Amino acid sequence: MYKKHYTRNFVTKESVELIHEKSLHLLKTKGIRFCSAELLELFKARGLKVDGEIVYITEELVNEALASCPRNFMHVSRGKKIPIGTVQEKTVGQSSLGPINVLQEGIHRPATSDDFVNFIKLFHTSDVIDIIDCELLYPHDVPVPYRTDFMTLAPMMYSDKPLAGLNGSAEVCRRTIKLAQEFNDIHDQVLMSTLVTSAPPFAWDRHMCETLIEYARNGQVCCIAGVGLAGLTGPPALAGNIIQNNTERLAGIVATQLVNPGAPVIYQFSALQTDLRYSLCVCGGAETSVEWFVESELANFYGLPKRSHGCLSDAKDDDYQSGRESTMVGLSALMCEPEVSYMLAGIMDSFNTLGYEKFMLDEDTYKMSGRFLRSVDFSDEYLCMDKMEKIEHSANYIARTTKTYKHDFIFPEFANRKAYSNWEKEEHSISIRDRATQAWKKRIADYVPLELDKAQIKMMEELLPPELRLK
Repeated sequence: MYKKHYTRNFVTKESVELIHEKSLHLLKTKGIRFCSAELLELFKARGLKVDGEIVYITEELVNEALASCPRNFMHVSRGKKIPIGTVQEKTVGQSSLGPINVLQEGIHRPATSDDFVNFIKLFHTSDVIDIIDCELLYPHDVPVPYRTDFMTLAPMMYSDKPLAGLNGSAEVCRRTIKLAQEFNDIHDQVLMSTLVTSAPPFAWDRHMCETLIEYARNGQVCCIAGVGLAGLTGPPALAGNIIQNNTERLAGIVATQLVNPGAPVIYQFSALQTDLRYSLCVCGGAETSVEWFVESELANFYGLPKRSHGCLSDAKDDDYQSGRESTMVGLSALMCEPEVSYMLAGIMDSFNTLGYEKFMLDEDTYKMSGRFLRSVDFSDEYLCMDKMEKIEHSANYIARTTKTYKHDFIFPEFANRKAYSNWEKEEHSISIRDRATQAWKKRIADYVPLELDKAQIKMMEELLPPELRLK
């Protein structure tokens, strides 16, 4: 992917090298806690110092692990193949992950299985979402015995786009990977990525260790993140927090390569900031953006594919705060030129809520941000010298819309650019939120179901109760 390296304007090479140097120092002298007997044995087998659950990692092992991480891989499904890494042509968009609530037409409520299916349909029909997460939201009404199967199967029942799988216990990870392999009938390629996060400060807990082991062992993608919260679980300054997060990431990357050398890894940005007035995790501030710029350069320094977030917001409604934060954070994500941008659209309430209307508005914002970063084309065709030489003085260029104009200008679906009187007369003063409501409802109504084969239908019928099957 051709890159313009916008983020080099915000962080120096010397700063990146300093972060790396301090991270290596902490890995060697402070060590990282791994709550996994299997990983501890792997570290011991490589001759590292292990004191209880604390592992002291050497620079040599870090370099070896980084060298063994693939720079390119293919993320596949039964319907798509997406190249990730230096060979890809554009940033890959990924769906939401983890919200427990939805905001629909101004009503805030717990998410359900119907919302889960609705958003799969919206993601499937989106031209900016390429990967769908099995934990796109938390469906409260799905009984626990069916939850893993439903959350893994439903994205494949309603879409053929590649998946991001569930994380957690070894049992959950093995199950979600197996279901994806069997449903797609693909057993030897990258079908899933998943988020693998540290337990700061300087630790990896049991469930994340199990996630890392299962995904790496099966050749699936580990998106490794350090998630310290400045002033809470991380140092009370951005620089210190970035160093701690990077230290924990490097430890996780080393662990993946001990489990399975060559297992695909993505350097995952952290969007977790704090507002100590309320002791809360937040994501919509400028601090998120400036930390990403540093992390982007760290990923480049290590030569790893990287994953940002997208149009994040702490807002509780589709209001000015939501638009401001989503635009600023979404634009800064694209300035990092990530291989993947996840939680791309719809996220609000500091990750806790997925908004129907916000999802539609964020699609527009993401596209406009992409246009912002696309420079003016000065090739001969776009100079229009022939038109300027032929035009009469004081005339005009009004004619059929040209290819050059369509190339240079984009038309936001929801922005109200009409004259005020025409907006009142033709659209009855409709609000942006109401237009977004109409749009997502039409998208879902127009969704065309996929054709499943007999084996896929059998899996669905054997594993899910009738109310959770295709609707």
